[in-house]
Amino acid sequence: MHQVRAVTLTGYVEVAAFVGLDGRRMLRDVGLAPEMLDNPANRLSAGAVVKLLDRSLKQSRCESFGLLMAECRTFASLGPVSLLLEHQPNVLEVVRAAIGHQHHFNDVIALSMDQEGDMSLIRYDLLPEFWSAPLVDLMVGIAYRILTSISGNGWRPESVHFVRGAPKDLSAWRRFFPAPVEFESSFNGFCCTREAMQIPLPLADEKLAGHARDLLRLVPIRRGAEELRERVERAIALLMPSGRATLEQVAGQLGLSPRGLQRRLEEEGHQFGTLLSNVRGELATAYLASSARPITSVAGLLGYSSPSSFTRWFAGAYGVPPQEWRAQHGGGGNNGARQTSPR
Repeated sequence: MHQVRAVTLTGYVEVAAFVGLDGRRMLRDVGLAPEMLDNPANRLSAGAVVKLLDRSLKQSRCESFGLLMAECRTFASLGPVSLLLEHQPNVLEVVRAAIGHQHHFNDVIALSMDQEGDMSLIRYDLLPEFWSAPLVDLMVGIAYRILTSISGNGWRPESVHFVRGAPKDLSAWRRFFPAPVEFESSFNGFCCTREAMQIPLPLADEKLAGHARDLLRLVPIRRGAEELRERVERAIALLMPSGRATLEQVAGQLGLSPRGLQRRLEEEGHQFGTLLSNVRGELATAYLASSARPITSVAGLLGYSSPSSFTRWFAGAYGVPPQEWRAQHGGGGNNGARQTSPR
């Protein structure tokens, strides 16, 4: 079962009350005991957390529910990882350290960083089955708070990106982020200059960072039986928009040979082609349901060279063309939807 730390719901009860909801009742309705939030290190079902946030947004009609929760978070709430991050020399090394220790955060978010010329793209990708507008808003909001706080308010992104469709009222996003916010983007996260990533940290200390690494080695981490499958799915989701979600590229991303990856997947009862098809279907329905982006754009994000190729694949997998599926499932909305798998 995919899990997230209870700290993810820091401030949930208070934000729920602020928008007119009974937070404790909402928690119980999705199978989460309110007292589980008392210990930030407790592990919660990721599916239940996504259901909770989606229901809270829908019932309160507050599109900025995730951002309101992000405003309740502090850098220290990261737990032991915060000790490592705050002693890095600059923002670039903070992101690299976070990528290397992301298994300490939760099971459903994949953090990565790409270089495009003089710009850095910091990406936050969710496993497709856990796509949720308020959860994405929460995670990107927390990341912004962390990077600005840890840099002494010196770091600023050039732009902020969301795959989700734009909310009807943009005021909360404009207030929260001091940079242009782009919705219906190809990724969730930030675009930053080289200079911004080199901003030094006020508490940088190589020796203390080393002590923090030693401490983190002692922190027990849940290792699920399907960890490799999860890693493969994340890699596919990351590589698909650039058309590189092949067995060879995914294996290289995971530090394995193509044959070695196939063998380990087979030992767990999985096939690479099946995982590729499932992720493509989950991403396709997520893109169609969570935004009004054109079919041409969706096809490109899924690695198709032409919309017609995508349409043929989608119709074969789901029985109807993507335009019709979007109309049937209320696509083009702002809040996303749970996805169905290809038949």
